[in-house]
Amino acid sequence: MDPVAFGGRESVTAAAACSITAQALLQAFREDRSIFGYSGHFGDDLTGRLLDLSDRLITAMSGASVHRKRLAFLLVEAYQNIIRHRADLPPHIDQGEGRSFFCCRANPSGQDLVAINGVAKWRVDALARQLESIRGMDQMALKDLSMRMLQVPSEGRGAGVGFIEMTRRSGNELGHMLRGLGEDHALFALAVRTGDAHPLEKIIREAAILHGTVVMNDILLFQAGHSIPGVAEVVAGVIRNDLVGPADGRSVLACEAAYSRVAHVLDELSPGRRGVCVLARRAEGFMLVQGVEVDAAEAGDQLAAFRGSVQVRGEGEGEASTVMASLGGSAERPVLLVAQAV
Repeated sequence: MDPVAFGGRESVTAAAACSITAQALLQAFREDRSIFGYSGHFGDDLTGRLLDLSDRLITAMSGASVHRKRLAFLLVEAYQNIIRHRADLPPHIDQGEGRSFFCCRANPSGQDLVAINGVAKWRVDALARQLESIRGMDQMALKDLSMRMLQVPSEGRGAGVGFIEMTRRSGNELGHMLRGLGEDHALFALAVRTGDAHPLEKIIREAAILHGTVVMNDILLFQAGHSIPGVAEVVAGVIRNDLVGPADGRSVLACEAAYSRVAHVLDELSPGRRGVCVLARRAEGFMLVQGVEVDAAEAGDQLAAFRGSVQVRGEGEGEASTVMASLGGSAERPVLLVAQAV
């Protein structure tokens, strides 16, 4: 990859890091139907896109309406746990080891959700106590406790009612991790699962690894897995509406257009195959890497076809400053990767 042709060494480094992450996601979560991770601006409006995402996932897996409603509730509650209870951290911690992170993994046998955020250290004991107090409770006991909690003034409930309802609706106990984060704060990870696809310890361990990757590469979102109708449109909506705060001057419209254009071309070149997207922040904008698995015998031809596609050469608003296409993965499972500096 020529650093001059690709906008300088900073762009080359960001593209290489995102490409490595994209390939690792495809390999590490091969058994999952889909995985979505988010670490951008945490605002209330993202809730609507998460509901759209849950609907697409359950529909693709032929899930009943009761499963759709259950996952929608759990997604919103887990995400809102970050918004309602995260601490106001110093900037270097907020964008570092205390960075908020939300992740959803979906399989026909169950869905896993993880919400990670910083909390004030004085809340740590209360959180641990609330989670421990409901461990082992059956559905009737949880329902009774929830009704009693609703009689408590809202300012005194804390996260307790949410924990109870997530346990009830998921049909599983909640998992959690608390880790020191300087003198005044702690990092809190909450894991919710439906079904029994993965044990809680595995869910939290792998989410912690993903969180470290997000922090190290300043990743705002990623998505990987089987081609699911409508998911690309949801990701485009997240990029357009939720990715950055109102004070951020970066052109999210250009990023959304770059994402949508390449997603369309990749889907036409290799329809129905497993794909991936990683979007990271860089000094001058965004680095976007998208990829799709291709047939080994046709990989070279598909790379040439992509490079010759006029559809990725848009003009005006939405044009990526540079586009680089290459083959990654392995000889048995090649991946057509497209990196865009936006």
